[in-house]
Amino acid sequence: MDFLNAEAKISISTIVLIAMQVIAMVAFATNLSADIDQSELDIAKHDTRITTLEVNFQQQQITLARIDENLKHTMRQVDSIANQ
Repeated sequence: MDFLNAEAKISISTIVLIAMQVIAMVAFATNLSADIDQSELDIAKHDTRITTLEVNFQQQQITLARIDENLKHTMRQVDSIANQ
C-alpha cells in the first residue's frame, strides 16, 4: 500500500476473503442462536419433568410414612393381643 500518495490498493482476493469470513461469521452466529433457543426449550421441558418428579417423590414419601405409622399401630395391636 502506498500511503504517501494517499492511495490504498487492496486485492480482489482479499476483499473476497473478508466477505467469505463475514458470511461464515453470520452463519455461525445464526446457528449458535438457533442452538441457544433449542437449549432453552429443552431446559423448560426438563424443568417441568423435574418438578413433576419432585411432586411424585414427595407424595411417595408421605405414603411411605403413613404405611410405616399404620404398621407400627398394627404391631402394637398384635403385641397387645398376644400379651393378653
